[in-house]
Amino acid sequence: MKTIATLFGATMLAMSAGTAMADVTIIDKLSGTGDNVVFDSAVPGSLVVGSFNGQHQGLVDFTCLGGCAAFTGAQNGNDIKITATGLTNMSVQVFDTAGLNVLPTATDVFSITGTGNVFVGVTANESGGGTKLFTFDLTSLFGPLGNGQNGFTLTGINGETIDHFTLLDQGGTITDFEHYRIDVAAGAVPEPSTWAMMLIGFIGLAYAFRSRRRIVGMA
Repeated sequence: MKTIATLFGATMLAMSAGTAMADVTIIDKLSGTGDNVVFDSAVPGSLVVGSFNGQHQGLVDFTCLGGCAAFTGAQNGNDIKITATGLTNMSVQVFDTAGLNVLPTATDVFSITGTGNVFVGVTANESGGGTKLFTFDLTSLFGPLGNGQNGFTLTGINGETIDHFTLLDQGGTITDFEHYRIDVAAGAVPEPSTWAMMLIGFIGLAYAFRSRRRIVGMA
């Protein structure tokens, strides 16, 4: 029987189930959703880039944060496959096709193989602004990772969207990450990167300076 887990704050142990509805849920199975992510490119040992293979366009950064030996990606059927030796920490974030703006997601589906105790950390965008961190202990919720692929589905509800998530393995390693697909959040407004915001600021300053020169010239 599949299990659904919900979080009411930064940790599942902090609040009771009767307090409020959760903002992020996780279930221990793969679910059908919008866009498959296929392999695009890689910087072995640090970064794998995927691209959408569905109705939307975008890129996904899979960044190694710990245990990066042989960290690389490849195409496996209709899915991206990321493998590594000694991988303990990885982040996943979705961007537009320029790679400049974050695309919040409503659903993230993935599978992993490995050993140890895996934690999923989700940084969610609050409906009223700001972000909140949700942490899922997969071993406590669903038991140890079994042999073969272990599928999971993350879903943002009640106005939450997923900015990015991380996988942290304690006492073991993640050997394989596959079957990644997503739903881009409905009506999501891409979040400008720092460089994009700086560029907008420079354009604004240039426009203001040009307008000032016109006014001075008319005086």
